[in-house]
Amino acid sequence: MRTIAVVSGSGVTASAQLARQMHDHLDRRQIQAHVLPTTVMDMLSQDFHADLIIATVEIPQSLRIPVISGMPLLLDTNPQLVFDDVERLLARPHPTRSSPRRPGSRPLHRPGSGATR
Repeated sequence: MRTIAVVSGSGVTASAQLARQMHDHLDRRQIQAHVLPTTVMDMLSQDFHADLIIATVEIPQSLRIPVISGMPLLLDTNPQLVFDDVERLLARPHPTRSSPRRPGSRPLHRPGSGATR
């Protein structure tokens, strides 16, 4: 299952709100993905992994993870734009486990555990 990290410069509350909106949308569309509110500090960890990032802040390209602007969702100016971009990226073939990741990194979420790191 794909993992979507949601990062906001407005704080944890905004990230959680955006993640909830994204999760609700994916549920309505019957698309399975882990949607996790994430902090910028989480992303700097060697353990960080996500297949996609929705962000309201600038994300370093060195992470080599696709990034979608979450501003249209946060400001409620055009949430459908974010939803469409996420669906388009999730429709791509899942990268193999040999895809670029930082050495020693592990997924943030253990499938089936319900816990995050």
